[in-house]
Amino acid sequence: MSHVTKLIQASLFAALSAGTANALAQDYPTQPVRITVGMAPGGSNDTIARLISAELSEKMGKTFVVENKPGANSTIATNELKRAKPDGYNLMLVISSHVTNTMLYRNLNYKLADFKPVTVIADTPFVLVANPKFQPDTLRQFIDLAKSSDQKIDFGTPGLGSTQHIAMELMDQMAGIKMNHVPYKGGAPAQTDLLGGVIPVIFATPTQSLPFIQKKQLKAIAVTSRKRLPQLPDVPTFDEAGLPGYEANVWFGIIAPKDTPDDIVETLNKEINAIVKSDKIGKRLQDLGLNPIGSTTEQFQTLLDQEQTKWQDVIKKANIQFQ
Repeated sequence: MSHVTKLIQASLFAALSAGTANALAQDYPTQPVRITVGMAPGGSNDTIARLISAELSEKMGKTFVVENKPGANSTIATNELKRAKPDGYNLMLVISSHVTNTMLYRNLNYKLADFKPVTVIADTPFVLVANPKFQPDTLRQFIDLAKSSDQKIDFGTPGLGSTQHIAMELMDQMAGIKMNHVPYKGGAPAQTDLLGGVIPVIFATPTQSLPFIQKKQLKAIAVTSRKRLPQLPDVPTFDEAGLPGYEANVWFGIIAPKDTPDDIVETLNKEINAIVKSDKIGKRLQDLGLNPIGSTTEQFQTLLDQEQTKWQDVIKKANIQFQ
């Protein structure tokens, strides 16, 4: 067989493959689609996944099923996604820890490049919330107390290596303080102890903390976003309150195995973004304290790259690492 003949055959094969992929994308989906959530039911990411899956099921005519697979800060579920068939029927809702996990765990069997970004659904800042009996009312007072006190301030988080833990370490590093990290097995037990006065302060999502702030059972000191929250217009940002440049948001996005066909990813991106930007779901997300986004795949990839650059230095300086 001549070299020219081989080239012609290769070109024909590529054309046929592209045609098959286009046909598959046009027919997609023809069977139920699984969206994995790497945490237990009831949290923000689970709620978001179920909102989106219900709308996708209605719009696309096939069932989108949410499957919870908690464990090891979502790394078990993420590793399973890497091994799943890249056909558009295996997706996962991930949060910011999707990036930081690759820096925290030494023996992960995957890397960020093993997945294809689909879209960023939403993001949200944290609120630095304190028990009302905790003396500081402002971030400046909080930092001054942390610097002057002989005893470190206890700071509760949902666990070692959680997004809140790493955000706390960034605050320590930028403010020149050192707090006593108190890890819990989730955000709910940490907030329960905060309400009970066992610990004085935590980072909480607006979804988690707003009802208690409104009832004055907790006090909000500052928010970690660049702009103030519409739900807490009187609460300053960290930048305004005395820690210039500080920002720590948690985002929620959909990913797929890396070899998932581009046409299917584009279809999912278009459909999910339309849902996120609709009045119905957009308002629902805002009611949960979230900022609806609906990004392009390229914007999601840029976010992943920026997050990797930002947090690797924080993690290295704090010396956080797991087996």
